[in-house]
Amino acid sequence: MPFSVAGGRVEREPLERRVARVRREGRVRLDDVEATALIAALDDIAADGVELFGSRTDPSARGGDIDVIIWTTAEPLELSRQVSCRFFSRCEERIDVVVMNPTTLTPAQEAFLSGLHRVPLS
Repeated sequence: MPFSVAGGRVEREPLERRVARVRREGRVRLDDVEATALIAALDDIAADGVELFGSRTDPSARGGDIDVIIWTTAEPLELSRQVSCRFFSRCEERIDVVVMNPTTLTPAQEAFLSGLHRVPLS
């Protein structure tokens, strides 16, 4: 996760800047509307991290939905619904939101994660 030190304290890089950077580096395929909608959907979400995975992390691919993993101990169904609704209110692209608790991963979840190419967004 990107951090900077300012005035002796550690600060997390803002999500908007991180998304702009990974887009500029060509690590993800999100247009301006999708990126703005994703940033707004994730605003004020208490999470240990957010990662993009799936076809949108392949610059040579075309199309595909937006797949996001949110790492948190929050209630997964409610958070997934909240982020999906916030995203869809700004962009009518398909989004899949996976919420995982980093402290209680099952063997099935670990196997799922091991096969993914993930790009951290926060």
